[in-house]
Amino acid sequence: MVYNMVNLQAATSTENLRALEEVKDFHTTDLGRGGKEQWTYHILPEAALDVELHRMSNATSSASVDSVTFQPCAAYADLNQDRYSIEEWELPGGVWQFTAIYDGHCGHDTVNYVHKRLPSMVRTSLQALLQSVPTTSLKPEFVSEVLCSAVRHLDHSIRSDLLDFLPHDHLTKISDVQLNQHISHRYSEWSAISARCTQGSTVLLALSDPLKKNVWILNLGDSMAVLGSRSLPSGKWSAMVVNSIHNCNNRSESQRIQQEHPSEQACVCDNRVVGYLAPTRALGDTWLKVPSVYTHRVFASHLQDWLPPHQAAQYANRILTPPYISDLPEVYHHSIDVSQHEILLILSSDGLQDLYDNHDIQLSDQEMADRWVGLVGHHMHSTDMDLQSNLALRLLRDAVGGDNTELVSRNLTLEMEDKWMDDITILVQRFQ
Repeated sequence: MVYNMVNLQAATSTENLRALEEVKDFHTTDLGRGGKEQWTYHILPEAALDVELHRMSNATSSASVDSVTFQPCAAYADLNQDRYSIEEWELPGGVWQFTAIYDGHCGHDTVNYVHKRLPSMVRTSLQALLQSVPTTSLKPEFVSEVLCSAVRHLDHSIRSDLLDFLPHDHLTKISDVQLNQHISHRYSEWSAISARCTQGSTVLLALSDPLKKNVWILNLGDSMAVLGSRSLPSGKWSAMVVNSIHNCNNRSESQRIQQEHPSEQACVCDNRVVGYLAPTRALGDTWLKVPSVYTHRVFASHLQDWLPPHQAAQYANRILTPPYISDLPEVYHHSIDVSQHEILLILSSDGLQDLYDNHDIQLSDQEMADRWVGLVGHHMHSTDMDLQSNLALRLLRDAVGGDNTELVSRNLTLEMEDKWMDDITILVQRFQ
């Protein structure tokens, strides 16, 4: 055997200094987890932080709404599952504005379906209402019912697709061979239906009328809406958390589920619905809304890349009296007066709240709302143009570390394959 010898010259002192210069801005962290595992991140100069944050968050602005949606982990499986809508509709009586955040979980199929379908459903129903009821007779509860019905109808359509494809009575009678044949013969249809039934999406939306005298906010899930107001010309900003949070951290939600399923200790366990899902209300998640035979016989056996069979069986055994996830949203109506008050509305997915907790900043919902409205209100008329053009970006900068350059850099540049923070989407709407 012949070996080729390679002679390498020792690095010069200049080369050593250059190498040290190249890595001096790289640090490591264990993310507070302890243990030996460390992850690298790059300290960025302050001038680069806002530019990079703007790029990574797809920051956009319209005449009255600023938006960001942020997920720094670039691995394909962990791409951002949040979606949002900002639309204006020319309807009888003028232009209505619709904004919404859809926070998907367990995949992209359901949240994409909701994002595509819900705005048009709301618009069609609202248009029918406005054509049938004179503007002078339009009561706020009529619009609230339109919003609620659209959300529930969309969830019903997801469930109906499953039951039409495989009726419960039929499923309980056919053999495994017949079931396999039924699915294989209509596999593309099954693939779409099963994905929407095993994934889910929360919804937080706002609808305002042409005169900006009324705003409706609908919530289904664990996102947060905050309404800020300031008396003109120079009053102080006040903040109000509009909605309750639909997850198992909310005692009233946990108690509701337990009351609906008495004697079922596992209906809420490990602070999750049947030990699996944190939100207590959502679109999709149909397997938690239908009899367990669908999970035992269909989803567990005929859906790739879902749950391991033993986990699917464990959760299915807890499905005794479905549904466990609710599709009933809560709708809030507020009268506003833009002639007397400066008003803003912040919609955010739950990743924004979670990020403060991850930084050991313990804030109540009200304290968080006060912080957000104070920050946005301060910068609404700021002469500092670095981030002034996008108020949602101001909030995101505060959440990822604010003035702590090292923390912001870590959140933007961490070299880690796993997802280290939840998706964050923020909409800031100004009523003028």
